[in-house]
Amino acid sequence: MTATVTSAKTRKREQAQAEFAKLLAAAETRGFHGTASVTVVVQDGHIQHMRVAVERMVR
Repeated sequence: MTATVTSAKTRKREQAQAEFAKLLAAAETRGFHGTASVTVVVQDGHIQHMRVAVERMVR
């Protein structure tokens, strides 16, 4: 594995962790009712892309 591939994998992993942290912060607020998710698409051990979704339920 080359340094460029390792660097790209590290960058994508850090990006996924940051998105998850932001999602948790938003969902943990008082009054939030709904669903929050991060979907990570992986091919052959490499993160291809991430999808972040938040659905708020109106009560």
